[in-house]
Amino acid sequence: MSTDLRLNNKPYTVYAAERRSGRRWLRVLVMSVVLLFGLVLAAAGGTYLWLNWKMAPTHQDPNALTIDSILHATTSSAGGTATTLEPPNTQNILVLGSDNRENEGEKYGRSDTLMVVHIDREQDFVSILSIPRDLRVEIPGHGVQKINAAYAIGGTALSIEAVQQATGIDLDHYVNIDFDAFRQLTTELGGIYVDVDRRYYYKGLDYEIIDLQPGYQALMGENALDYVRFRHDGNNDFGRIQRQQRFLRAAKEQISKLDAVVKIPSIVDLVAQNVKTDLTTAQVLRLALWGARLGGGRIEQVDLEATTADIGGASYVLVSDAAMKRAVQDLFTPPEATTRATTTTSTGEQGAGSAGTSSTEAGSGGTAGTTATSLEKVDLTGITVDIRNGNGRSGEAAAAASWLRSMGAKVGTVGDASSFDVANTRIVYPSDHKGAAKLVGRAVGITRLNADSSVVNVSLVLGKDFVPPTSFKGVLTIDDLPDKGEYKALRTLSGLPMVAPSYLPDGYKRKDSRMYEIDTGDGPKKAVKVIYRYGNEDQYLGLMATAFTDAPAAAAGETLTVGGTVYTVVSFGGKVDHIWWKRDGVLFWVSNTLSSLVDREEMLKVATGMVPVP
Repeated sequence: MSTDLRLNNKPYTVYAAERRSGRRWLRVLVMSVVLLFGLVLAAAGGTYLWLNWKMAPTHQDPNALTIDSILHATTSSAGGTATTLEPPNTQNILVLGSDNRENEGEKYGRSDTLMVVHIDREQDFVSILSIPRDLRVEIPGHGVQKINAAYAIGGTALSIEAVQQATGIDLDHYVNIDFDAFRQLTTELGGIYVDVDRRYYYKGLDYEIIDLQPGYQALMGENALDYVRFRHDGNNDFGRIQRQQRFLRAAKEQISKLDAVVKIPSIVDLVAQNVKTDLTTAQVLRLALWGARLGGGRIEQVDLEATTADIGGASYVLVSDAAMKRAVQDLFTPPEATTRATTTTSTGEQGAGSAGTSSTEAGSGGTAGTTATSLEKVDLTGITVDIRNGNGRSGEAAAAASWLRSMGAKVGTVGDASSFDVANTRIVYPSDHKGAAKLVGRAVGITRLNADSSVVNVSLVLGKDFVPPTSFKGVLTIDDLPDKGEYKALRTLSGLPMVAPSYLPDGYKRKDSRMYEIDTGDGPKKAVKVIYRYGNEDQYLGLMATAFTDAPAAAAGETLTVGGTVYTVVSFGGKVDHIWWKRDGVLFWVSNTLSSLVDREEMLKVATGMVPVP
């Protein structure tokens, strides 16, 4: 049986199929360690000799001569892709993530992660191609198997051969990192703060018992590894990829803090114990100096298109020759320059390193649905409009009525539609009133018109996408919201000022909440996590409130001022990760789903539509 990998009924591109999250956290781990090495050299004279001595164990692979011979062999498979496309002055580094559990009789352990890191110092970029661990390939001398079997059979040397043969990429160096490095490094650093979107629970084998609670928290050691490796839900490996992406983004930001410098000696010891590489200390340091100034927009993850198939009772990932060649070509192609500016408030409270401010009205921009900026002032004199509320939000029918009256329309009846689950605002009109319906459509910013002989007047049915003009909005209170009881209870029991969403994207319903304390360097801080699930999928929108006001989640980003409140939109790869703001001594933020299902405008509508809980 062969199937396309899909999510939300859309084709699933296997970014680093199987364990991109692991590959992505390894990238951060490698780059972070490299940058820390650079900090060591900057700290004191003569440190190079100490570092070179400490790094000696990383070069002591028993198969070093074999590995060196394989790395220097010219790859000619895959039509010579690498040699025909690869520019001069570049390096291709194979990064392996291995896990060798004690008392399991494994010589080499398991290679859960394989990725090729392409470094181009001439064109100033880094790109990463993750290889699915279940990729069906010909392993030199051992027949057709999953590519991760190469490591179990022949360690690093055979993995290098298998990757070179499968991709046609001429590899120059390798870095092999044991998962113990991840466990120990995250513990040594005191954990990485991550917003866990929901509870993760699994009780399987003894070494796979997982129980992570939702909410913003410092993950370290086994808990951190559990988070990035969890796969027991409806998202399968795609969800694991997204969790690892979140962890990597957080780690990249937090691991570079200055307080990590004092831990450099122990970090270097951990690296020496858990990393094997043919890179010399000098090469690592040169990469450190170059990588320290490399902007995030110059680091790119390459997509690999794939399908899955059950063959002989085993599940494989299949990649066509054409798809592999496209991925390799993308690996060698510089990313497009990113020009979107990052802004901050004039007080500097929202993050460092940028200047200037920008403002917007809630719901501005975009082309789908109705928005405040898409509404047009037209002459509706002589037109009677009936209004039906189909989104369940209190006050919006009255606001729409006021807006239409301001243009001369006569409002007939105002009431509720047959359902509060109407997604898209629409206009229903008698067949002989099409012209009037078009004018009303221009006034409310929609083109969805339906003729219906059963109606007498033009009828405006408000959907969840409706955004009335700001000046005509009614003032909502917590008592207008369906979850008022739950939020009032959270406010009372937690002791934190709370807000509740007056708007949620279609399909999201409240799933759970948690009150707890976040362990910080300044002691425990109160926190509340509220979770909204998308349909029956394992995709969760989150609302966080915490007294931990200087949490790393309050990162720099695009700032917008709405109703006197400054909102910071933090995005990665062109998609919104979360939007945060501060009010009444509390840090709030709305977090996107793992798969970033909610677009920027919808996220803004959720964040700016919050109602205070008295």
